[in-house]
Amino acid sequence: MDLPDGGHGDSSGGNQGSGTPRTPTLGDFFWVGTGCAVSVVGAGAVGYGLDAWLHTTPWLSFVGLAFGIVSAVLLCVAQLRKFT
Repeated sequence: MDLPDGGHGDSSGGNQGSGTPRTPTLGDFFWVGTGCAVSVVGAGAVGYGLDAWLHTTPWLSFVGLAFGIVSAVLLCVAQLRKFT
C-alpha cells in the first residue's frame, strides 16, 4: 500500500507547499548521526577487508575512509536541505 507522503509514514510532508521550513525532530538528528557513523565505519571496514585480501595495507583503508567521509557529508547535506 502506497502512502501519500512517499511511503515513509511521516505525514508532515517536509516543507512542500507551506512556505516555511519544517523543524527537525530528534528522530531526524538520530537518522543523520546514525547514517554518518554507518557510512564512515562501513566504508572503512570494506577498505580494511580489501587491504587484508589484496595485501595493499594501508592504502585501501584510507580510500575506504575517504569514501565514507565524503558519503557522510553528502548524506548530511541532503538531510539538512529538507529543513531550509
